[in-house]
Amino acid sequence: MRTTGRNLLRDLTHEYAKQARAKAALVSTSWHNEMLTLAESIIVKHAPELICRRRQLTVTSNHGLHDSLWLGEVDFFIDEVIEKSGGPVKNSPELLRAIKWMIAGATAQFASSRLPFLLDMKSAVVADAA
Repeated sequence: MRTTGRNLLRDLTHEYAKQARAKAALVSTSWHNEMLTLAESIIVKHAPELICRRRQLTVTSNHGLHDSLWLGEVDFFIDEVIEKSGGPVKNSPELLRAIKWMIAGATAQFASSRLPFLLDMKSAVVADAA
């Protein structure tokens, strides 16, 4: 830190405040990363059950996929499993968004498990039409 000496007290206070903000940001980032790591390990551990629940709770109709029940299950999982395992993730919108994204990624294969069923239904419709 450079100072001319005229405003030494003000400069030291300003510099201290700047360093304190930087340290707080680092601690916040560290906590955020720890929570993401914890959440990821929990999601990986529970992925088979989450995929099964997503398959059960996502309804396919002529108008597309309806996943409101599944989204409720995601909120329940975050409340009952992730938050109780170590951190108040719902207090951070960015962290909550990242965790929901991780759950969506971990359960994305639920659609591929539905594909053979959908193809069989289309084959049955074509066979009935013939």
